[in-house]
Amino acid sequence: MKALSSWMGAACAAVVGFSGVAQAHDLTCTKLVNGQASVTASTYPFTANFSFQVNNVHPTLPSILLTATDPLLAGEGFVFNPPPPVVIPVGASVTSNFSVTLDTVEECRALALLDGLPDNNIDNTFTAGFDLGSSLCTARVTCGDPSGEVCENATRGLDFWRNHIPAVQQCLAGGPIPLGSIGVVIGLAGAEGILWGNPDRYPITNLPRSQLDRIRFLAGRELFVATCNQRVFGGVTVPANLLELILTALGTVNCADLTSLTTQLSTYNNSCTTAPFPGGFDPGPSTPEAAEALGIDPTIPTGLFCIPPLP
Repeated sequence: MKALSSWMGAACAAVVGFSGVAQAHDLTCTKLVNGQASVTASTYPFTANFSFQVNNVHPTLPSILLTATDPLLAGEGFVFNPPPPVVIPVGASVTSNFSVTLDTVEECRALALLDGLPDNNIDNTFTAGFDLGSSLCTARVTCGDPSGEVCENATRGLDFWRNHIPAVQQCLAGGPIPLGSIGVVIGLAGAEGILWGNPDRYPITNLPRSQLDRIRFLAGRELFVATCNQRVFGGVTVPANLLELILTALGTVNCADLTSLTTQLSTYNNSCTTAPFPGGFDPGPSTPEAAEALGIDPTIPTGLFCIPPLP
């Protein structure tokens, strides 16, 4: 990200030596982004030009701006300019400008998560502090999908589900998840074992998986992720019976069909990763090390082979 700040506004007297203003405390603030209260980033790179205006609305006295903070943007280098304390004359205001360039939608979404809400909106709050209180104002940047595709339901891929233990627990609350010949996932250990297992090697022995067992493992993992996407976020796959098709294919040794269906399921799982979560859903923190440590890969060698063998 690139950050640039500048200041424009009325000239202000120095605090030192000013008298008779200690009890003046009528300040309001206005925050805009690209001149509006709310904008949508639909193409990238996207530059968000924030303006922070602090107004003295006291009828007769100057007011002192003691603090000016925006915690979310502080991580991007924001500092109010001129730096507080600032004396603002009667009827006057001071304005500080700050720009953030978001190079990708992923960068935008990462910043959106820092406001504490699991959605695609950057809702950062600016606070203007004075002697007896503070004034708060916000502006919103919505992280739009650059493809223009509108998703009715969110999806998330492997990395999201494997890293967010509370999200997996919410998925498992819907009951066991059958994965065909791999077995049935009932608890968190088995779930994280599927999500974190090595597709190329068997657990415990660390011996190489057979071609069939590797393809089945990858198919079962995508099936688990897709099941959680549907249970937690709703929506349907294309074709609508894709989960049933891959569940059936997991009981066969037709690796070509399994591979094709796995690709389709992976496409579904990653189709709406920029769409916001449904209201009330809290994924919890991302804790990859803790999640991986919980995992117990439940798979075992089958002794079977792809028919016909894949090249």
